[in-house]
Amino acid sequence: MKAFRDVVLAEVASVLPRISEEASRKFCSELRRTKHVYITGVGRSGLVVQAFGQRLMHLGFDVHLAHEITAPAVARGDLLVACSGTGTTLFPLYMARKARRIGARVVALTARPRSPLAKLANMTITIPAPLERGRETRQPARSLFEQALFLYLDSVILTAMHELRISGSKVRRRHANLE
Repeated sequence: MKAFRDVVLAEVASVLPRISEEASRKFCSELRRTKHVYITGVGRSGLVVQAFGQRLMHLGFDVHLAHEITAPAVARGDLLVACSGTGTTLFPLYMARKARRIGARVVALTARPRSPLAKLANMTITIPAPLERGRETRQPARSLFEQALFLYLDSVILTAMHELRISGSKVRRRHANLE
């Protein structure tokens, strides 16, 4: 067990430092200046982006899961955060195209910076993780991407907390209480 835990930790530790610091700063700036944030992704990437959306809500952002029935209309100046390891997943790609036509900004988080989603986005954050098991990862397909994505987005949350001077107690007050 410990040996495999060490594999996971080492692989994640090899990916996170390779994420662009400049792109990360721009992403945080983009979040600060937007009125509404919409999030999309499917599968495990979708679960990760939902966790990010929940944390944004805890920080006081007006955030919506883009495909939920209760999500309001996207407007010019809003932000769509679209996650897809391959950058070819149809649902996030469709939403990104539609958001851009409306005038919303799109941030893509993907492992493939030349993918259709990355090319469509206003800004791309590349999570440089292999998507298939091979020489660079011993983990099942896409696991390393999803792990690095989760930790990266948590670092974005910490950055936003710091830059917006949001205390832990304020976050706790916004946490779900019907559990």
